Amino acid sequence: MSSYALSLLLAVIACVIGGTLGGRALARPQAALGLAVGDDGAPTLLTEGRAFGGLLIFSHAGAALYLGYQPSIGAAMAFALAIGWFGAGLGQVASLLIDRTHGRLNLSHLLFEVLIGVTLCLPFFNPGRLVLRGGYLA
Repeated sequence: MSSYALSLLLAVIACVIGGTLGGRALARPQAALGLAVGDDGAPTLLTEGRAFGGLLIFSHAGAALYLGYQPSIGAAMAFALAIGWFGAGLGQVASLLIDRTHGRLNLSHLLFEVLIGVTLCLPFFNPGRLVLRGGYLA
């Protein structure tokens, strides 16, 4: 397997992980928001949590779809998602520095977000052609 094909495969796996997190946020928005939601404003917070879950599912599904059918477009879409994951990691760093939340869970979230971002960047920075049965796909 070429390194380009491997980078596409790893990016699709990262998209599946991101979509799974979106499904979790859609099913249990309280856990995704990290809040114990009470009765005062629960509909707004639950709606925002479910919207966030839908965003994660469909953005990662679209990138995974294009990584499989049109890798050059999918690589650009995955790179845009990677920038979002790096932004989430930057938010974790800001939380670590400003809020002084130095727990193992926060450090593991930071590591996870950076690794998903790097994995989604791989097809964008690894240009190549995917050869399937003698024909070029990208």
